[in-house]
Amino acid sequence: WLDIVRGMEKPSGDMSWQEYAFRRSTDANPFPSIMGRVCPAPCEDGCNRNEVEDTVGINAVEQFIGDNAKKEGYKFEINAKDTGKKVAIIGGGCGGLSAALQLRKQGHSVTVFEKYEQLGGMMMYGIPDYRVPRDILQYEIDRIIETGIETKMNTKVGVDISMEELEKDYDAVLFAIGAMSGRMLPIPGGDATNCVSGVAFLEAYNQGRLKHITGKVICIGGGDT
Repeated sequence: WLDIVRGMEKPSGDMSWQEYAFRRSTDANPFPSIMGRVCPAPCEDGCNRNEVEDTVGINAVEQFIGDNAKKEGYKFEINAKDTGKKVAIIGGGCGGLSAALQLRKQGHSVTVFEKYEQLGGMMMYGIPDYRVPRDILQYEIDRIIETGIETKMNTKVGVDISMEELEKDYDAVLFAIGAMSGRMLPIPGGDATNCVSGVAFLEAYNQGRLKHITGKVICIGGGDT
């Protein structure tokens, strides 16, 4: 899609280069607006354009492709014939939703089981809204769901529905539960109730459960979180 943006690869027919870049990029990643915003761009440190003028802003290009797609209302097209196969996906984050789209493109029926009340996984619950505007995230999620994906929200597999039921009702089950468990400090007292992982902190913030903190707070770790 970088070649398309640069004009080195041309679309066929009347399709604009902006739509063609969207179609080609989302073959691999259906969240260009989100990826373009959250990518820390490690490639820029080693970019040989540093020796000439400045780095290639790949993430900025990807964000443009995604934001323009929202503006123009581009949708995913499902042209595959229905296979009659049913797939259950456990987890409605970026992995589960990406897999759901690819399965729909192959003609399979897909049901996503999500334990939270909103889809998006770490995009929704692990990143603050100043990094990922929620209207843009919701648009990119809805564009996937609109291809005919069924969702079961507030449903925890093993609690609200058993694995035996899934194995009986579906031809395949995909585990896409993500990496939503933070790492605690490996020291005595590291599991105390007032020791909170960065992941748990962000989840509470994004769910609106984080109301107030009293006293002094120590942050261990100087990264983005």
